[in-house]
Amino acid sequence: MPIHPAPPLDLAGLIEGYRQTVQAVIDLGHSCTAEDFAAPSSCPGWTLQDHISHVAAVEHYLNGGENPDVDVSWLEHVHHAFAAWMEQGVQARRGQTGPEVVAELETLLHNRLATLADPSLTLDTQVRAPVEGTMRLSSLLKLRHQDIWTHEQDVREVLGRIGNLDSPAAATFVNGLVRHFATLVRDVPMADGQTVILESTGPVTARMGVRASHEDGQITHHSLFTGESESGMGQSVHSESDPSTTITLSTEALSRRAAGRRATADTAYTVVGDKELAVRVLDAIAFTP
Repeated sequence: MPIHPAPPLDLAGLIEGYRQTVQAVIDLGHSCTAEDFAAPSSCPGWTLQDHISHVAAVEHYLNGGENPDVDVSWLEHVHHAFAAWMEQGVQARRGQTGPEVVAELETLLHNRLATLADPSLTLDTQVRAPVEGTMRLSSLLKLRHQDIWTHEQDVREVLGRIGNLDSPAAATFVNGLVRHFATLVRDVPMADGQTVILESTGPVTARMGVRASHEDGQITHHSLFTGESESGMGQSVHSESDPSTTITLSTEALSRRAAGRRATADTAYTVVGDKELAVRVLDAIAFTP
């Protein structure tokens, strides 16, 4: 079935989705007290303020700034080079107050939107990418949707203000999971002909799935849905002749699990079919850094 609401694909829609989720982070930041900024989050070693600092740090870099050369090797939650790159921008801002970081992000959003208003830009324009190199503008904006919206949800989780679950960025996040689902579960053991379907019941509704086939000693996971064509939801089937497993959960539960913020055991979901397979699939779908 098509993802609903549909993720934006045109340049104007992608820019507006980006603006909306950054603005949501800014608005949440303006509402925070000093105690809120210092509150721990579901990301090890990060406070609520650190999430806002991370968004500001990446936007600063994409706007032409440099990532600070700060030693983060002593931090226990930094395990790889990309995490170290992200942590440097956060660490450099730990001496600032929460309102100062929010004000920086507010200025950066204004500047970034001015840059993105350049009429010569197209979906295929090569632009600066995180860490190094370049990428297509469309790819960067989708990446920023996923990353910023995930951190927006981190901030909301700390504050107990869950929301914005049907935004353009939310739809982009779910679409990313649909697109990569077969790759994410490729190492999950499945019997020949076995099918697993994962459904997001809303506010963003979507369906993704794979069917395993065994040929010449190789296991291939075939994607069943693209997020673009019509296919009904809720048609769960499980029998010996058609061993299908359907996992159903909300957009909030799905996104928290796919972001690696919530363990499978702490995720609310329902299963029709193989419950052990469902756990293995949910364990495998975390796809954000």
